[in-house]
Amino acid sequence: MLIDDLTLIRSLGKGAFGEVYLTSKQGTSIKYATKKLEKSKYLNNSKAKKYLDNEIAILKDISHPNIVNLIEIKENSKYCFIVTEYCNGGNLSNCLEKYQDENDNAFPEEIVQYLMRQIMDAVRYLHKNKILHRDLKLDNILVHYDNENDKLKNNIMKGKIKIIDFGFARYLKNEKLAYSTLGSPINMDPGILQKLNKVSNYRDYGYDEKADIWSLGTICYELLIGKTTFDSESMKELLNKVNKGNYFLPKTLSKETVSFLNCMLQYDPKKRLSADKLCKHKFLRKNFKDFNHINLKEIKKNVKGSNIQLNARVNGSIWDIFGDGVMESINEEMDEEENNKQKELAEICNSLTNSTFFETNTNTHQNNQNKIPKRKKRDNLDEMFLEAFKEINIDSVLFEPKLAPFIPGLETNIDNINNI
Repeated sequence: MLIDDLTLIRSLGKGAFGEVYLTSKQGTSIKYATKKLEKSKYLNNSKAKKYLDNEIAILKDISHPNIVNLIEIKENSKYCFIVTEYCNGGNLSNCLEKYQDENDNAFPEEIVQYLMRQIMDAVRYLHKNKILHRDLKLDNILVHYDNENDKLKNNIMKGKIKIIDFGFARYLKNEKLAYSTLGSPINMDPGILQKLNKVSNYRDYGYDEKADIWSLGTICYELLIGKTTFDSESMKELLNKVNKGNYFLPKTLSKETVSFLNCMLQYDPKKRLSADKLCKHKFLRKNFKDFNHINLKEIKKNVKGSNIQLNARVNGSIWDIFGDGVMESINEEMDEEENNKQKELAEICNSLTNSTFFETNTNTHQNNQNKIPKRKKRDNLDEMFLEAFKEINIDSVLFEPKLAPFIPGLETNIDNINNI
């Protein structure tokens, strides 16, 4: 298909709001990515048009090295085309699966640190400009390589990260909270997930940029472990797992990594750290070689097999590790009573600095960690995506393909979803 001086070469993937094509510019070797949107689906649908207008407005306003760059907007009588820069390395989901195939494990902490530095800096930029992304996940984070050989070798440490897909993004300038039920359930803020499933206590749940922080926690977890935080095959199973809040980490991970995840995977949004504070966390700022690894062999209550058990729902403490095992609360948003409790707990923790719980093992190396089961592959992703949205209108929420789609405004029985 030809649009002025641009040629749509082939499809790169389909989403709820359109199809993306690899695009070339006539007379040059430059490649772009172009999202093709059918106007008839937008002009007659106020919500869909609002999402499109938001996406275009936001892309025009932002500029960051780790966010996809808008090139231009084109249109004809039938379609609108959003032309952006092209990233040749695919998305992080693809890169992770390829790495697991080759190494029989998820990314080591050093690679995750490299990736999260870029992702976190981009999200800090968005939040500073009062923009919520609302659909942060591995599929919406692309990788670009300057060197073709690095691309072929999946040399992720040479890749540059680019956040894409601002179809659900919005400004949060005058309003303090957003209320729309949007996003991908596996990466969704627990409060939004409860609202999605019509849990009465969450009917009026509003959220701010901390919803993106939870999603970042799930992204970081998946990069480290190779599967989703609350790995589920159905909406009912996902809801049950999120409600329990238990997630597991290899006990060979560093204190810095465990702390970093803990600062994001908090059920209560007020206890999650902001993107700005997370950018200052030791996990992102320290040299990987100086990370302190945990030995929890004697702390049986925190160990399940070879894993540390954490709980996103009842874990009320957010810690940053400073120096030789000393832990301090860095959540400035706690009320005075809660902060005093945390100070008392910090004193207890500090008194245990030389105990087994805080024993450091400088010889521990990521390659020696216990093997983690491989992340489930999503074969025939395009077919699953198409099937999921086959009979759904443009207002549907974008879900992971393995979970049944939810259609806002229609009654949905969770027990029935479980059997789909």
